[in-house]
Amino acid sequence: MKTPKVLTFFALFLITLEGFAPNNNLTNILDGIFQQQDIIDEQISNAIFLGKFSYVETNAAGDTLKTINSLRRIYSKSTTKQKSEYLEMAIDGKKLSKPQIDKQTKRNQPNQNFKLPFSKKFRNEYDFFYVSEDREAKIWVIGFNPKNKKEGYLKGTAEISQADFCIQRLHFLPTDLPAVVKKFNITLDYAKYGNYSLPSIFNLEMEIQVKVIFNLAHKFIKMREFYWDYQFNNNLPDSIFDS
Repeated sequence: MKTPKVLTFFALFLITLEGFAPNNNLTNILDGIFQQQDIIDEQISNAIFLGKFSYVETNAAGDTLKTINSLRRIYSKSTTKQKSEYLEMAIDGKKLSKPQIDKQTKRNQPNQNFKLPFSKKFRNEYDFFYVSEDREAKIWVIGFNPKNKKEGYLKGTAEISQADFCIQRLHFLPTDLPAVVKKFNITLDYAKYGNYSLPSIFNLEMEIQVKVIFNLAHKFIKMREFYWDYQFNNNLPDSIFDS
């Protein structure tokens, strides 16, 4: 039995709509995200907040090799200026004194200058694409890739609230990972602080394997940091970020 031509045409029409709807909608979604991010940039000139950090390093057998726990006060201005004041730190359960903390942080300054894809400064350096929609959770998933693979640029996905276009979660990888890194995952969860959607939890999981003929090192690293107690527009001078 042949399918009536009108039904065939209608089915093809629906398939065409389904295929093109996400791409047509992408521009509207991105416009909404950018507007939300621009509001944050316009209304928050700087911020001071707290970060509670944990680091656990294990070997392939699951034995704990090192732990670090710290509490820091973070000073932030725009998307590129940030400074940390460490209030507490313990390594392998041993609490450090203030001079020991200063020595530890100077020796191990992190190079975590991520160029976030939706920020006004870097968004034009990324390509965005529609991934999926979760109607139950009421989110869109939007993918992003940097146009050039430079240090600090990221590739991954963003979960976007359909209610207000706010970022709910970023899941990403740096584009310049060294060969010894076998697995690497980062998520950055966002939460509402007042009227603003801002980072609340940073998670990183990494597997490192150094091998020539046999394994020289094989370890797993987990990092987590919680952010809270945001205070906005504190008239921070630029000099605070110079030291």
